[in-house]
Amino acid sequence: MRARVRPEEALLAVYGAALVAIMAATHCWTFTSTMHWRFLQCFLALAIGVLIRGWVRADGFGWPAVRDALPPALTVLRDFAPFLLALWFYETLHDLTPLVRHDVVDARLIAIDRALFGVDVSVWMYRFATPLLTRTMIFCYLSYFFAPAILAALIYWSGQRQLFRDFLVSLCVTTVVGYTGYLLVPAVGPYVYQASLFSGRLPGGGLSSTESLISVVDALKGYARDCFPSLHTAHTTVVLLFARRFHRVAFWCYLPIALGLYVSTLYLRMHYAVDVAAGFATAALAVWAGPRLERWWHQDAPRPVRATS
Repeated sequence: MRARVRPEEALLAVYGAALVAIMAATHCWTFTSTMHWRFLQCFLALAIGVLIRGWVRADGFGWPAVRDALPPALTVLRDFAPFLLALWFYETLHDLTPLVRHDVVDARLIAIDRALFGVDVSVWMYRFATPLLTRTMIFCYLSYFFAPAILAALIYWSGQRQLFRDFLVSLCVTTVVGYTGYLLVPAVGPYVYQASLFSGRLPGGGLSSTESLISVVDALKGYARDCFPSLHTAHTTVVLLFARRFHRVAFWCYLPIALGLYVSTLYLRMHYAVDVAAGFATAALAVWAGPRLERWWHQDAPRPVRATS
């Protein structure tokens, strides 16, 4: 099995089976989809790019060159499939967690924050709110949905196969740990649980575009129990660390966005400070375990036997 199945595929398969069991137990067969097609379009574009590059580099421009360039292009779809599966799993959890966990533990998370900081951090940050800051925070927050795939594509295109594999497995470890946390520590976040403490929505300065972006963020989150740990923090940290391994320029370009994202999770009232801390811990675990899992998985794994005529 280890020769044919990759570690991230095994992790996601196990978690997918658990989700199917939950759906069977709750009689809620939900398969929501919002951004799948957009991501698939991007991966298809990358596959076509790999195909064209292989064709151009080949000796000659006839069918043999295309035939030789086709397998690497098709491999792109399998290499990037975990991104689509992780997104699908999140959307499924978005609908399932309120059914599985009716209770929430926000009060306990708030108590931890108050014990550490003496305040509700999101409420305290409202004093700094401005329309410009809100727009900046929304941009940083939404970058989470694109940064991992963009860095993965850059690493992939550069041909650093082992770095890509370590990055992908680390992202999948982060995802599985985070999604498990959603089920074990259900929490809806400050903007829902502490809504009465806020005097109003974050300032949009009367700009419909800003208010629309805030609505997008609200709609993406909804009432799912998806606070602990902060996967925005965890995934962003994994991306940041692997960006440094990939190229210093990529690291320094992404660093301001990453720092803004950390702040945005609190400023936009999506997470408690303890969620962010748990996100950093999740990222540390994933960056340590991902490459080790990748190497252990393929160590002494027999190669699949090809049929011969």
